[in-house]
Amino acid sequence: MGQAMLHGWLNHADSIGISKVTIIDPNLDKLTGLPDHPLVTYLNNYAAPPQQKAQVIVLACKPQDMAAAIADMIPLATADTIWLSIAAGISVEWMAEHISIHGDMGQQIIRAMPNTPSALGMGITALSGHPALTADNRQFGLAMLNAVGEVIEVEEHLMDAVTAVSGSGPAYIFHLQEAMEAKAIAMGIDADAARLMTMATIRGAAELMWQSDEPPAKLRQNVSSPGGTTLAALDHLMGNDALIKLMAKAMEAARNRSAELGK
Repeated sequence: MGQAMLHGWLNHADSIGISKVTIIDPNLDKLTGLPDHPLVTYLNNYAAPPQQKAQVIVLACKPQDMAAAIADMIPLATADTIWLSIAAGISVEWMAEHISIHGDMGQQIIRAMPNTPSALGMGITALSGHPALTADNRQFGLAMLNAVGEVIEVEEHLMDAVTAVSGSGPAYIFHLQEAMEAKAIAMGIDADAARLMTMATIRGAAELMWQSDEPPAKLRQNVSSPGGTTLAALDHLMGNDALIKLMAKAMEAARNRSAELGK
């Protein structure tokens, strides 16, 4: 997720006002797809005294690694540094507590839940901020996140639910495409054609929803002629609310796991 947002930010570096990005990861040799960009420097750790302080520290790590990551980044922080966390389950209050262990580093904390389409500038990010977050820092955080897609502000108690909807949501769509592609091949369609057909169908349907004033239910009804092929398929997906119940269970599992990670 951090890499996805990095690609998006670099594409809008001028509009955001990015002059330098330092990527610090203890496992750089295991990462692939990192951009080769003049603004970016890569480090395995940050042991040297900082030559300049960071305006924003983005914490894109596993929740269980967050305390160590904060400790490592303290030398780069000032009381006005924005701490932007994209870790599932980690609350703003938890962040503030662990940052304050190391002295008065301020409470300029933003908790965000983006998704991977951010790499294309088509993401959706939900955010909540610490009560002490200044108006200027809130606007800068919003500008960063707006550069990679849509942004909504939510009350923090909803962030676990957001994770289940949009944070994990792209994987649901990828799995739907997998299932459709596999069945297309099983029905005799060439593998390359099956992939193109299913991906284009999903992309086109999503764009129709995005541009239409009609709700998805109406768009579905528009292509479901009585006695037709689409309705024959929907009888299986919608019978006894099969898909609704399955998706509800899946999203509840994601929300509950997000809450567990915060503990």
